Amino acid sequence: MFPGFTEKDFDAYAPQKRKSNVFNRERLEVKQKLVALGREVAGGLTATDGSPLLCEASVEHPALWNHKQVEAQHLFFSRNEGARKELDRIIDRSRPMATMLEDPTPQRNHIFLAVSIGHEQIELAVKLHPDARVDRQNLERKLGEHWEREKLVDLLRSLPAGYRLGVTGATTVASGDASEDALRTALAELARPELPGHIHWLVVERSVPRAEAAAAGAEILGTARRELLALLPIYHFVAWTRDNDFVSMREMLKQEKREKAQRGLAKNDRVRIVRGMFAGRQGVVQEIDAKGGLRVQVGKVAVKLGADDVERSP
Repeated sequence: MFPGFTEKDFDAYAPQKRKSNVFNRERLEVKQKLVALGREVAGGLTATDGSPLLCEASVEHPALWNHKQVEAQHLFFSRNEGARKELDRIIDRSRPMATMLEDPTPQRNHIFLAVSIGHEQIELAVKLHPDARVDRQNLERKLGEHWEREKLVDLLRSLPAGYRLGVTGATTVASGDASEDALRTALAELARPELPGHIHWLVVERSVPRAEAAAAGAEILGTARRELLALLPIYHFVAWTRDNDFVSMREMLKQEKREKAQRGLAKNDRVRIVRGMFAGRQGVVQEIDAKGGLRVQVGKVAVKLGADDVERSP
């Protein structure tokens, strides 16, 4: 049962406490409340196929990926583990290793809904990082079409009062004043290089001041549920799926599956057979199909094998 947030909960993220492990217990207690809130609201938050969005909470202790300080506690709602993994293989190819080590959390790779509690307020938002390449490019391609731009502008203008659109660290506009020009500006800001130690996000967000949130007690749960459901159509508009594919990802995923099955082998590769009656023999790949089936020439004999039955010879 979610009990509501108190003034003490907000104080757990006071500036003087952010870098200290001494206050991990305080932040853990807030995290547990946030997780309880997440359990209450998660039922209505689904992907376009009806599958539930995965709910996760951020860490309560200083770590590499929060730059050794806990400025806020976050609850994330995003695509499920299976949907995430098939995109991560493609996204991580283009991410520099230094960036992946700096922040290995999946939130940089995928659009998500968020509830965040900090020292001064609770924030409710949909967020997109520039490293979320598939979702970002899907959005960019969609907004290249006039009808899609109009649709997103209408979704933004229909949000409850108090929401703003923009990129963190740059100019934002009230969602009620959203326009095609505002969308173009936001995408341009999102594409700018990040400065060291400064992460920027494309956001649609609103804040609830701490005094108002604490006074609401457990009723803030209703506010969170209502606001996240209001943001859900924007999440659906941006998030790549097979039915919302403006970047030809179907073909890319098929290629990924093919490459995985074939284990990097190609016609004319010299291989060593590692299992079966021909184990230990050398051969040459004559054919390879999309499922990883091989025809290997071993001396004068053509043998049918799987990609797992061989290893490439030096």
